[in-house]
Amino acid sequence: MPENNNPALPAGKPKIGLALSGGSGRAIAHVGVLEVLKENNIPIDYICAVSSGAVIAGSFASGTLEQFRKDWLGMDKGFFYGLFELNTNRRGMLSTEKIEAWSNKYLSQMNLEESIPRLSFMAVDLNSKQLCMLSMGDIRKAARASCAVPGLFEPVAWGNKLLADGGLISVVPVKEVREMGADIVIGVDILSRTHMFTKRTLYFRKGYQRLKTMVANSIGKVYAFDPPAQKNHSVFSILGQAMDIVIGADKRDEDYAPHCDVVISPEVKHFDKLGLGKSQKMYEEGRHAAREALPLIRTLIKQKQNNS
Repeated sequence: MPENNNPALPAGKPKIGLALSGGSGRAIAHVGVLEVLKENNIPIDYICAVSSGAVIAGSFASGTLEQFRKDWLGMDKGFFYGLFELNTNRRGMLSTEKIEAWSNKYLSQMNLEESIPRLSFMAVDLNSKQLCMLSMGDIRKAARASCAVPGLFEPVAWGNKLLADGGLISVVPVKEVREMGADIVIGVDILSRTHMFTKRTLYFRKGYQRLKTMVANSIGKVYAFDPPAQKNHSVFSILGQAMDIVIGADKRDEDYAPHCDVVISPEVKHFDKLGLGKSQKMYEEGRHAAREALPLIRTLIKQKQNNS
């Protein structure tokens, strides 16, 4: 039996980890899942989350999930759209100032390594094109990095990294939560599609890259295809980098289910990304899906205890 590193978990009990996908406004379904698990005394020891799932995980660890749910379900469209303002710099179309001020109400001023349950958020380094697992440092900044949709929001500087939305590569981070130490891994999937870019968009990007290579081979330099703005991380260069990352990503992570012990998939994938008018329904679907999974989760806990 692995060493028990979580003081909140009695010795001999299996450690349980959640892997939360992104999904924009559908993330209210994650709230329903977490509430049902807590109400039924299912201890959560680790959470690894992506994009909007990171905000939900952070709120859960901060003890503000109930208030978050009340505020989200009571939010009107006027207030919501008022959070988004055009950005004045060239790295993202929308300012994050008001969004950060709103989300910070639900995220404690603590570091990821101090949280209970232990948290990790997934992001992508635009410089190295590698997936990054953020397990230490400011929880608010880490959540912002995991949610930084390329083109829409400015990427987040983190040391020598330039971080953007982890959903570029990470679908449901089940392998990562296993690496954190979870004995039982529960994946919660609310994504409507595997990646944030459509297949058609990626198809055109591949064609652009092939044409660029052909021209480069013909004339040696491609000033027309590599404008100076790229070196300044403009919105368009960041979008190009993001699409290249998706195209070059290891597709093995798309099939996350074999790495899960339990998959919870609320019936919310047919709703649009924001879905403010359907938030109550999506929340209830999250609760329903979690209740359906309870018998299997309890069985797995007993099996792990008997085998320990």
